[in-house]
Amino acid sequence: MTEESERSSTDGDSDAADGTVNAQYDWSSIPPSAAVVRTLSIALDREEQSLDPLYESIDSDALDALFQPTLSPANTNGITVSFTAGENQVTVRDSGEVIVRPVR
Repeated sequence: MTEESERSSTDGDSDAADGTVNAQYDWSSIPPSAAVVRTLSIALDREEQSLDPLYESIDSDALDALFQPTLSPANTNGITVSFTAGENQVTVRDSGEVIVRPVR
C-alpha cells in the first residue's frame, strides 16, 4: 500500500456538527493503540507527539492484544472497547473502526 492510499483509508471522517471522527483501519497493518493515537490526533488537530500518553487512559498492550489479527473472526466477533481519553470518548471495534467523540 502506498503512503497516499494508506492516508486516504485512515484519515478520519469528521462530523462537523458534533466533532465526532470515524476512522477505519486494518489491524494487520496498524496496532489498535497506534490507530487510537492517530485518530485522536485528527480529532484534536494536534501532532501525535503532543497528545497525552495513551497509557494514562488505557493499557495499550491489552488493547492491542484484544484485537490481534491472528485471532480467528469467531474469537473477535463483536468486540468493542470504549474509554475516555482526556475530553474524548474513544470506541474501538473489531471491524477496525475507531470513533473519537468529544465528551459533552
